Amino acid sequence: MKAVFSTQFKVDLLAAEAKYCEISDRLAGELRERIAGQAREIIRWRGGDHVGPHGFPCRSTKPFPFFICHEMRNETIYFLGLVHERRHPDFLKDRRKGA
Repeated sequence: MKAVFSTQFKVDLLAAEAKYCEISDRLAGELRERIAGQAREIIRWRGGDHVGPHGFPCRSTKPFPFFICHEMRNETIYFLGLVHERRHPDFLKDRRKGA
């Protein structure tokens, strides 16, 4: 199983970390660990079966308000974005084309 983290996913992660770092370095570290753990689970379960309200497979990062959106093609999982729960996710459709 191959995993590809899009440039935009990385940008999303850095932005979220920076926001939490303004509050607390500990919170920023916990966010990163939570996202890394959930990404490992997505890879382990070959994506899983949860589809978010936007139509993309995703996994929640509770207690943080984000979804890890991904797409599986052949034997590769593409991590498309880290999406805030309140963000309208139509922008992911453009990311799918670039993955």
